[in-house]
Amino acid sequence: EALHGVARTGRATVFPQPIGLASTCDEDLILRMGEAISNEARAKFNAATAIGNRGQYAGLTFWSPNVNIFRDPRWGRGMETYGEDPFLQARLGGAFVRGLQGDDPARLKTAACAKHFAVHSGPEALRHEFDAVAPRRDLYETYLPAFEALAGEGVECFMCAYNRVDGQPACGSDFLLQETLREDWGFEGHVVSDCWAIVDFYENHKVSENAATASAWALKSGTDLNCGSAYGALPQALEEGQITEADIDTALRRLLGTKMKLGFFDPATPWDELGDDTVEAAAHVAIAREAAQKSIVLLKNESVLPLSPDIGHLYVVGPQAANTGVLYGNYNGYSKDAVTILEGIAGRVGVGTSIQYNYGQLPFRKNVNPMDWTTGGAAEADATIVVLGVSNLVEGEEGAAVASPTKGDRIDLGLPQAQVDFLRLLRGSHDKPLIVILTGGSPIVTPEVYEIADAVLFAWYPGQQGGNAIADIVFGDVSPSGRLAITFPTSDEQLPPYEDYSMD
Repeated sequence: EALHGVARTGRATVFPQPIGLASTCDEDLILRMGEAISNEARAKFNAATAIGNRGQYAGLTFWSPNVNIFRDPRWGRGMETYGEDPFLQARLGGAFVRGLQGDDPARLKTAACAKHFAVHSGPEALRHEFDAVAPRRDLYETYLPAFEALAGEGVECFMCAYNRVDGQPACGSDFLLQETLREDWGFEGHVVSDCWAIVDFYENHKVSENAATASAWALKSGTDLNCGSAYGALPQALEEGQITEADIDTALRRLLGTKMKLGFFDPATPWDELGDDTVEAAAHVAIAREAAQKSIVLLKNESVLPLSPDIGHLYVVGPQAANTGVLYGNYNGYSKDAVTILEGIAGRVGVGTSIQYNYGQLPFRKNVNPMDWTTGGAAEADATIVVLGVSNLVEGEEGAAVASPTKGDRIDLGLPQAQVDFLRLLRGSHDKPLIVILTGGSPIVTPEVYEIADAVLFAWYPGQQGGNAIADIVFGDVSPSGRLAITFPTSDEQLPPYEDYSMD
C-alpha cells in the first residue's frame, strides 16, 4: 500500500491523504511525491530482505492509486481518491503511477496498481453483495476514464472490485476485464482481486456454487492473482474440467512478467544501493510540507488571517489540535517526526508569545462538558485557533473506522453537534479573532461553523508536516491555494439515494 507514502510497514514519509493531494491540482508535485515514495519503497525492501522480512506489505508491488470516483460525499473511502472529477483523477493518478514505476521501459522501480476496477464508490456496508448499476454513458464519461488513462500510462496492475457491475462480479466481468481492459485498452499487465472478493462470488453475491466454480470463473475472466483463499480450489476446478492448464499458464505468464520487470531474477538492480537514509530524507520531508501547504483550502477569511507571529497571547483549543491521527488518515506509514497542528503553531510564533492549549471537547461526545474551563482562555487571548473535525475513527474502510456506526461511511455529514456547541461557547465569550481549522477526508456540512468563525481552513489529513504547513498559512509565510476536489453540499437533503450510481 502506498496511497500517500509506503504504508503498513513501519517508518516512511507520510504525505497528505489523496483527497488533499487532489486539492493541489499539481501534477509535478504528485510525480515528485511518487518518486520519493518509490525510492523509500526500494530502500525499505533492501533493508527488509537483509533481515529476512518477506512478509505482507514489505514487497515492491503497491496497490495504489485509488482512482474510483468520489461520487457521493458519504463514502468513507472517498478520501483515498483524487476527488469527483474524472479528468483530475486521470492526470494526478497518471503522474503518481509514473513516479512509482519510474521511466525505464524495461524495468519497474515498483509496480503500481489501479484500483478498484470498477464502479466502486460505496456503500461500504454493502460492498460484498452490492450490484453497482450505472448507465453506459456514465461508465464511459465518469467511472472509467481515469482507469483508461492509467492503462495508457502503463500501470502494471489492476485490482478488480468487490461489487458486481450490471449483474456480474467485477472480478468475473468479461465486459470489464476482457472487452474493456484487454481488448479496448490493450492492457498487458496482471489483474489481482480485492481481498476475498472471489469468496464473495458464492458467499455474498450468490452467483456461484463454491470456491472451485468461483475461482474458475474469475481466472477465465482474467483475474490472474487472488488475494484470499479461493484460488486454493483451482486444482479441483482443473480436475473437474472447469479450467485448463493453459488458463493457469496465462495468469502465471503475466505474474512472472511483473516479477521480471521488478528485477527478481536479475543479479542486481539500479536501486540496490538505496539505504536507510533514504527513508524520511530531508528532500522527501520538504515535499510532504509543500504538498500539505498546497492542499489546505481557505474557506473563509474575514480579514483576520494571517496572524502575526509576534502575537501576544494565543489560545489553541480543540480535540484535533494535538492529535497525530488526523495527520495520517488511513493506509499510512509512520513518521519519527510528525508535527501536530499544536506543535506547528508553537514552533512558528515568537518565544515571547504566550500559548495556552486545552483539549476542550471530546470529538464525538453527544453533549458539551458541563464543567467548562475552556472559554475563559479564549476571552483572554488575542486570538483563538480551534481545531475541530472528524478522523479515521469515523470514516474509512469497512471495519477500519472503529467508531463508525455505518462501517466507515459518513451518512451524517455534519460536524458532531458537541463540537458545534463548543464552538458557540467559544464565540459567546469574546469578539476577538476566532479561527477554525477542520480536519477530515470528506465534506463537513455545518453552516454554523462558517457563520460563527472569522476564518475557516480545511486541512484534510495533511500528513506528517501538517502542523508546519498549517502554521505556514496561519502566519502568512504561504498563501493558501488549495481547491476543493469534491462538491460540498449545503445539507444532506440535497443528496440522491446513496445506492444510485447514475450521475443525474
